[in-house]
Amino acid sequence: MKKIVWMGGLILTLIVVGYLALPFYSIGQLQRAAEMAKSEDPQIRGESIDTLEHYVDFPVLRDNLKVRLQAQLRTSIGNSIPQEFDELLGAGANFFMEPLLQQFITPEGIADLLRGGEDLDEFEREIYRQDSAGSAPEPEPSTGKPKEDAWRRMSWRFTDVNHLSVDYGEQDRAELRLLMQRNGLRWQLVDIELLNEIGRGTNNGDG
Repeated sequence: MKKIVWMGGLILTLIVVGYLALPFYSIGQLQRAAEMAKSEDPQIRGESIDTLEHYVDFPVLRDNLKVRLQAQLRTSIGNSIPQEFDELLGAGANFFMEPLLQQFITPEGIADLLRGGEDLDEFEREIYRQDSAGSAPEPEPSTGKPKEDAWRRMSWRFTDVNHLSVDYGEQDRAELRLLMQRNGLRWQLVDIELLNEIGRGTNNGDG
């Protein structure tokens, strides 16, 4: 009897360890693929693309970003457009968003994001600031020091049994959050949040 209980406890422990290890392994594979994407060897770059396509659900990621952009657009416009024009607004927004997301949400684009640096700034300008074109602040002058030198994965946590978030940034400031979802035994990237953009949106709402 004791042997059965011991075996049951061991199996349960292995299941829990495996459940915790799989997302950590997936995160590591994404990060490794992002670094491999810089290689000058076409074969290594091809392997990185295959890995990214395995651990990123690109259709779901684009859809989630599109929903986020639509919500941000409506918030920025507020009540300036009558409600009966909502569908027309959504159709017009989608007309511009679809090609934009197809252009930037690619294996190469995700690899650039995970490496940080100027690519994150470009992603933010092109994806999250389209609704405020013309009013966006001028880009800050470059310091000449590559930002990716300090770029790192800062933390990760489960948000529920099937989802987890991973924060990236430099020094003590998280700037990018990846949201991952369990798909069988695989964990895939399904959404992206820019944390400094969230902070600005919150402050604007309070004002």
